[in-house]
Amino acid sequence: MPRIYCRTPSTGKPLNLIYPNVTTSYATIPLANAPDYSVPDPSEVYSERDPDFPSRAIIPGEIFFLTPLSAVNKSDAEQWVEVILLTQDGTTVAVGRAVIPARDTAYIPLQGRSLLKTATEEPGNGDQIQVRASAVDVIDVWVAADESPASQNIGVFTPVVP
Repeated sequence: MPRIYCRTPSTGKPLNLIYPNVTTSYATIPLANAPDYSVPDPSEVYSERDPDFPSRAIIPGEIFFLTPLSAVNKSDAEQWVEVILLTQDGTTVAVGRAVIPARDTAYIPLQGRSLLKTATEEPGNGDQIQVRASAVDVIDVWVAADESPASQNIGVFTPVVP
């Protein structure tokens, strides 16, 4: 297998977001909630500070979806699954609803979309993906994603002007 040589380690981390037995009320897919990051910043380049470690800054995070959301109907009857985006400011945006035949799978396009957390104050949540199903314990969902600091923060800084 070929080896890839890098100057620095990756800033991202792969995620398998799995939510078995979806309920009939909207619930956040576990780990599908954009994070923020505490990063070393002894020069105080960033204005948002980590309240627990003053030498560190807080920067926004992002979850980037790599695949569609896969929704599997485990029952012997037709079911539906509904997906919404709950933004960090509390706005609800419909993403999609799919009717799934018995023992079949439906896909809701999430790939290429991001969940963001731009407001770094605690304990605020970032954007979240939530799902609900037509019946309890009959739908499992899964999606692959990448979690990282928001791309505008990677390798970029605002110099402190004296």
